[in-house]
Amino acid sequence: MKKILLSATLLLSMGSMMFAAKPTTDPDNQVLLTIDKAPVTVGEFEYLYNKNNSQQMVPQTIEQYLDMFINYKLKVMAAIEAGIDTTATFKNEFNGYVNDLAQPFLTDKNVEQQLIDKIYDRLKEEVNVSHIMIDLGMTQAQGDLNKAELDSLRAVILGGGETFEELAKKYSIDRASRDNGGNMGFITAMRFPYTFEDAAYDTPVGELSDVIQTGYGYHLVKPIERRQARGQLLVQHILKLTRGMSPDQVARKKQEIDSIHSLLLAGGDFDEIATRESEDPGSARQGGRLPWFSSGRMVKSFEDASFSLADGEISGIIETEYGYHIIKRLDSKTLESKEALTPAIKEALSRDGRSDLPRRAKLDELRQRYNLKMNRPALAMVESVIMNNGGYDSVVIKQLSPMEAHLATFDGGVAAQLNKVVGQIPELTGAPASEAFRIFMAKVNEMIDNSISNYAMMELARTDADYRNLINEYRDGILLFDISDRNVWSKAKEDTVGIEKWFENNRSRYTWPQPKFRSYIVFATSDSILSAAHDYLAANDIAGNQLAAKLRQQFGHNVRVERVIASKGENKIIDYLAFDGEKPVQQGKWIAYEAYKPVILEAPAEVADERGLITSDYQAYLEEQWIKNLRAKHKVKVNKKLLKSLSKQKSNE
Repeated sequence: MKKILLSATLLLSMGSMMFAAKPTTDPDNQVLLTIDKAPVTVGEFEYLYNKNNSQQMVPQTIEQYLDMFINYKLKVMAAIEAGIDTTATFKNEFNGYVNDLAQPFLTDKNVEQQLIDKIYDRLKEEVNVSHIMIDLGMTQAQGDLNKAELDSLRAVILGGGETFEELAKKYSIDRASRDNGGNMGFITAMRFPYTFEDAAYDTPVGELSDVIQTGYGYHLVKPIERRQARGQLLVQHILKLTRGMSPDQVARKKQEIDSIHSLLLAGGDFDEIATRESEDPGSARQGGRLPWFSSGRMVKSFEDASFSLADGEISGIIETEYGYHIIKRLDSKTLESKEALTPAIKEALSRDGRSDLPRRAKLDELRQRYNLKMNRPALAMVESVIMNNGGYDSVVIKQLSPMEAHLATFDGGVAAQLNKVVGQIPELTGAPASEAFRIFMAKVNEMIDNSISNYAMMELARTDADYRNLINEYRDGILLFDISDRNVWSKAKEDTVGIEKWFENNRSRYTWPQPKFRSYIVFATSDSILSAAHDYLAANDIAGNQLAAKLRQQFGHNVRVERVIASKGENKIIDYLAFDGEKPVQQGKWIAYEAYKPVILEAPAEVADERGLITSDYQAYLEEQWIKNLRAKHKVKVNKKLLKSLSKQKSNE
């Protein structure tokens, strides 16, 4: 589905709505509090309060949540003051959320449900179908010729000149079905392009469809028979491959599969034998188990044999184009309920052209609701210019570009303007005039759809409280994350001076239950290299942050360095080096090691000794100071009477 990108104008207009709901007598639009005269409604507060409490083990009272809510709104206000909401990064992210959140509102639910119902009804049946497929062609002209050829074949079949099967063998490019006279066997819904599925299910048995197009080619479809869906099976199998083998080799494979079959009938374990003997590597690892499948998923002989078995039954020897199989049917299931299958049906719809039908129906309804009016004289003028010029080239562009004629208007203003349409269509070199005007009108309609969609989303933000609250939440969430990262999270990581000062002023907060050993462990690929590294370090006092680079310069990839800090029992190497433990035997490359600048610490001596906890505490300190400053900077006024009423209401629920 084509995404509708919001314009910057729409983004800004929606952004301005975030602090003020449409004035109405609705209790949700009563002002609960103001921050520097910016109102926050009961509806917005209650929406977030309910959502927050649904995620808490112990629900908060209204009064408890209010304090947290005010801090949240103050941070969002700080983000706006910092201009985060004007950045391209914010706009792009917010646009994406707004568009995605609006899609359910821009879909005709009735049309969507009709499609779901139709597909589900089709899933109740399977169609044995044949087809003739011809290539799409490398160009539109070649494609038109190929389609015309298939139309001619259709006429030949209907006229009784040659049979469908004969022509399929001669002309079809589908090698999988061509030798069978075009027969594909039984198919089910949701497995093929929807145009092919429509032809298979909507064409009466024994008749020919019109020529249809898929992404694979042009098709002529002939349903042979219909039957009730057989459901799905779960089987396991053992395969002995024969494809491409000589007759003697095939005979040996037959002997092998016969022996295996005898073992199974004598009570042999299918899983064990399949794992050991099956030559299907994909399934052998799972004891021969295959994924659940329905009709049309397996080769016909394998499928028919599987469906003929009872659950738990083992087949005889089944021959397919791949080789010899023994099948054990494990389980079966009939068609699931419509409710259970609806998510899968929606997913299938999203992958094909039908996905646009509910949206198209909604847009057509919105065109009427918002009184779309086309400027027929202006469009006729454009068509005349293109037709008289024989196409759409620089001459036409130069003539039409200055014109600001409104090609379409609606309640929301101008839906398509001539010069803007022209600005989005480059020269159409070689395109016939009629095709050029078709492309022009397609662009006009695209602009109309975008304008109407954007207007509808603005209307939603004004009139639909649920949608407005959701948009507010996403918008504020993005702003909150960015401003918090700027003032707390990243700042704590980057402010080395500040965090060092914090640690020095709060050393007493950081204690350990037992001493820890801190050192740089120098690993080497041999004792001799470690000895050389030891001598080098003894002659050169090297800071820890330069140690790895210096040793790499001297010894290449034969030495590596690891900073460690651990108490007794946490690390075997540390236990050996510092706490009289046994020397562990090193496996692999790094067999030799020693400590560089070791020290036993009773408590953290620097930030790096307890970085995670210290950083977290410093972040908490930064946030506390930030909120204190925000509270001092901004005036918050709460409607206490309204708050009390809301609190009483919640306590009675």
